[in-house]
Amino acid sequence: MKKILFPTDFSAPAANALAHAVALANRFGCQLTLLHTYKVHQPAGALVSIESYLAEDARNDMDKLAADIQSQLDGGASLDTLIRRGEAITTIADVAHQGHYDLIVMGTKGATGLKEILLGSITAGVVKETDLPVLAIPDDYAPRPVNNIVLALDQGGLSGPEVTTVLVAISRAYEAVIRVFHQDMGPGDIGIDPGVEACLEGASHSFYYELDDDEVNRSIHDFAEEVNAEMLCMVRRRRSFLEDIFHVSATAHAVNHINRPLLVLHDRHQM
Repeated sequence: MKKILFPTDFSAPAANALAHAVALANRFGCQLTLLHTYKVHQPAGALVSIESYLAEDARNDMDKLAADIQSQLDGGASLDTLIRRGEAITTIADVAHQGHYDLIVMGTKGATGLKEILLGSITAGVVKETDLPVLAIPDDYAPRPVNNIVLALDQGGLSGPEVTTVLVAISRAYEAVIRVFHQDMGPGDIGIDPGVEACLEGASHSFYYELDDDEVNRSIHDFAEEVNAEMLCMVRRRRSFLEDIFHVSATAHAVNHINRPLLVLHDRHQM
């Protein structure tokens, strides 16, 4: 991993997520870019433009934050800052793609924030707008070493190793075990696609099957708790496992119990 993008609004949830981003940057010795976006809502007929004031405030906040973060970097990690005017979602996605970033790290407002990720927040918009990996961090989840990662998969498999590049990199950097979890959905479920094995080459991993008829998201949560996972990983594609879990209102309440970082990968060939 060479480049991590961290969008920030200088809030408390963002500050907590930034600690995770810094830890990752130090672990990989890579570039960490802090990005702040702002949008100008100029009242009709206003005599004085407020854009210059917003830009100046953003620069002052960014300079203070950068000075603090710079002292925390080690292992060859470097820091860059960007301030852009525009809609947050599209601006974040554009900067990430144009800058060839490997990972976007963003904060959420605690466990309920993960519900917001998929139901309309800025993080949700970024997840939908980009095909780059996004790591969402609940604001009450303190940074810690990653020992176990749960990769929840349906029977759709993965189109190729490029889908899991960041996941494998994180696993190897932390020497973490990837625990691939699949819940049998009944007749016709073919289990985990054999091709997944090749997509996790180079990372320590194992496979687990759940045969209960419990709600899928509840099963994932229970399994993550059972193995003390420090990270949950899912793959997004059209009408995907991820969307099935979080889009249905009847099961959305279970998202409130997810209290660990969520890494969303994208399968470009199955979008």
